[in-house]
Amino acid sequence: MTKTAIVTGGTRGIGRAIAGKLIAEGFTVFATYFKDEAAADRLTCEFGPSAITARVDGSDRRQVEQFCTQLQDHPLPSVLVNNAGIARDGLFLSQEPSTFEQVMANNFGGTLNFCEVFAPLMAKARHGNIINIGSVAAQKIKLGNTAYGCAKAAIERLSMGLSIELARFDVRVNCVSPGFVDTDMFQAFAGDQVREILKSIPARRVMTAEEVAEAVCLLATRRLSTTGSLLRVGNGENVG
Repeated sequence: MTKTAIVTGGTRGIGRAIAGKLIAEGFTVFATYFKDEAAADRLTCEFGPSAITARVDGSDRRQVEQFCTQLQDHPLPSVLVNNAGIARDGLFLSQEPSTFEQVMANNFGGTLNFCEVFAPLMAKARHGNIINIGSVAAQKIKLGNTAYGCAKAAIERLSMGLSIELARFDVRVNCVSPGFVDTDMFQAFAGDQVREILKSIPARRVMTAEEVAEAVCLLATRRLSTTGSLLRVGNGENVG
């Protein structure tokens, strides 16, 4: 039987690593992306028919619904990984209100839209695994990171609420919240402050995307059998 999974933002960074891990586990992965067609092409070139890409703006509910319709000829995905997101760091008092709204709409709104569209189908099928990607930013307050942190805190809270509602349908909902991860987003955030950031991390290292993907894969395959769990992964920066 074909196993299928959805990974939003699945063509770059953490999402790409997750897609690769799930494909290695025998899944056909539908990886969504927003703009970077070159990254989508690289994913399909590497993994062939096991990776199917689709351009979807997760903040647009209608696009998510259309994407769901496109999957009707395939088995219902048993795994949904909500990973897509953006960072628009800046001081609250000096940034445009629309910037805050964009971060909330893309990060939290996208996760919400995918859950609203696919969770009922999983509940009807009496099986599913939803893994939402949070962040250390939900609890660690940093200057200029208010919008991103609020969005990730909302994702964590959504995950916990959905987990108790969907448990009786054998739909498991968990959240993986990484600390610093070596991705393009981290490099843009860190800029020339990489050494200072490393000094602030107890283990003096940044996680790899593959390490985060390993944690997600444990939940997706139920080798770690749990629901309603918030898994904080990192090198000590997410403690306290």
